[in-house]
Amino acid sequence: MDDQILLYFSIFYIIAMMSIDFWIFGYILRREFVNLRALLFLLSVTLIMATESVAIAWIGVLHGSLLVEPVALTFALVPSLLSSFVKPERINIRRNLKVSVVLSLVLLFDELSMGFLYGSFTPEPNPILTAVENPAFGLMMLGDGIYFMAVSRRKNVLEWSLTTFALSMAFMPSLYRIGKVELVTSLVSSAIMIVNIVMLYVVEMRQPTLRGQLVSITLALFDFVMMMGLSFFALNDLYLITFAMVISMAWYFLLIFYDLPSSRIQMKLRYPFIFLVLVNMAELTMGFGESVLGFNLTNQIFSGQSVLTHGMMHMRSPFTNPLWWLFPVNPLAMTEMYLHANFLISLFMTPFMLVMTTTMSPFYVIMMGAEMSFLVYQRYKSVRTGYLRSWTLAILAGIPIFVVLIPYYTSFYVFGMSGMIFPVTLSGFILSLGVIVVASILFGRGSYCNLVCMSAHMFSNVFYEQFQVKGSSKIWDYLRWVFMVPMFLFFGLYIMQELHRITLPFNPLNFYGMFTLNYVWWFFYFLTPVFGTYACARQGWCGFGTFTGIFNKVLFRIRAKDLDTCRTCTTRNCDSSCPVKIPVSKDILDRGYTNRISCVGCARCVDACPNENLEVRNLLTLHR
Repeated sequence: MDDQILLYFSIFYIIAMMSIDFWIFGYILRREFVNLRALLFLLSVTLIMATESVAIAWIGVLHGSLLVEPVALTFALVPSLLSSFVKPERINIRRNLKVSVVLSLVLLFDELSMGFLYGSFTPEPNPILTAVENPAFGLMMLGDGIYFMAVSRRKNVLEWSLTTFALSMAFMPSLYRIGKVELVTSLVSSAIMIVNIVMLYVVEMRQPTLRGQLVSITLALFDFVMMMGLSFFALNDLYLITFAMVISMAWYFLLIFYDLPSSRIQMKLRYPFIFLVLVNMAELTMGFGESVLGFNLTNQIFSGQSVLTHGMMHMRSPFTNPLWWLFPVNPLAMTEMYLHANFLISLFMTPFMLVMTTTMSPFYVIMMGAEMSFLVYQRYKSVRTGYLRSWTLAILAGIPIFVVLIPYYTSFYVFGMSGMIFPVTLSGFILSLGVIVVASILFGRGSYCNLVCMSAHMFSNVFYEQFQVKGSSKIWDYLRWVFMVPMFLFFGLYIMQELHRITLPFNPLNFYGMFTLNYVWWFFYFLTPVFGTYACARQGWCGFGTFTGIFNKVLFRIRAKDLDTCRTCTTRNCDSSCPVKIPVSKDILDRGYTNRISCVGCARCVDACPNENLEVRNLLTLHR
């Protein structure tokens, strides 16, 4: 009964402390200048409440030594004593880095102490875990995110990115380890994290200031660190996710109190490149961590299955699990299959399976589809021509259809991507080829590149436009045909195996598709600032893209309405806008149109033409 009364008192004390904290720090943030002595006094008040939380937990709950009380009180009164020796000057906290750091650390210590008070009723192995890994800590982060946004003078995308960053931490599943609650909070945290990443893309594009770039890059870094923590938490480790949340909170508080310089900077390529690497590492680790955690939790909750059975980890969710479609496979178990193989096989297959099972998981593709849909929509709002507006809408519709529905619910998908759940049949493979050939004839290569391939979803939006290369080499016009050789080789092996003419220990179609997507794709993707967008088309490393590009030569073309207008044009915007660096103006002046194999059907040349003299022609519009 005494413990119950103490628990209720502790909850009341924490609520009272949070209310006083909000008043103190709200008072500080609302004023441009604050008296230094008054500030030190307020910090003492905060520290007294914080140390009292630790003392209550240590003495009342954990039955520790009474000596902690005078020690804690002495520590808390230090700022108040210092106020007697400082000048009564007024300072601008938002411009003073040292004071902002002190405020951030005091608030962090205060909330850790409150978390320690609540967590001490069910203590963890060490004080930091006890302070962080409990629902009270999550509710404090929730309150911080909402309150600091409410008192902010600016309600712009930078402030919203900070708010969503804090809110994603508030729902971290490690704070709520109670069956279905843990599953729900993990999904809520991931959803908020996706919103946060979308906002970071917007900040990166629209804020060419030191503050904007530091916020987008550092929050992407801390998102990555937190998602690494989530991945380790899925493996039953609390330490990394706790460390990640503590340092992330410290940085969040610093960005709240300190105004980073808003001076404009020259947007060099290194800023978006660093952001690109960090944000995609965050997405990959979130895809892995959430997929492993979701697989474990849903099977335990709905199927009553332990993650381990006879010393082996489950790999697939049974259909008795209603969320099997979201977490169908266990990326960790499938990756561990090759850890104990011989060195060369383990070296090749372990990262192969890790990336494949993560990027092909429904959770990951839904997450990436949501992020890319927003950026494609931003492009939709910026384009001028009706054709390109229709095309971006088609991409928005194609993302859920081609990236989520088809690979995971049917066997009719090329490259064997759906082989993880359903085997790809020969008839399904041939049907896929036929549909893509017909679509390429009607609408050009873009019907495959922009609608089916994940990389094209990324490149067909506003963020990746800054990575266009300045030129291309003619050598790729010849070398791209070399990359078709292994594609046809593996396609032929697959057909022969399906017809029972040969027997192989692996599926050739799966191997080719997954090797391309898990090794070659990521190499070029992370080096997008070096190789540029649509390197798959320009360098030709995607053999299937080159194959579909052949059908650009049939009926799809970009045509000039009036050749004389092109002859007198001095801007040549069509050439500079092309991400593949096709000499559009030369082709049009020589033949009246362009229809090269490397064309990806993005129609940016049409949209960039200042005279609106270019148009798209295909089977449906060829004779207009």
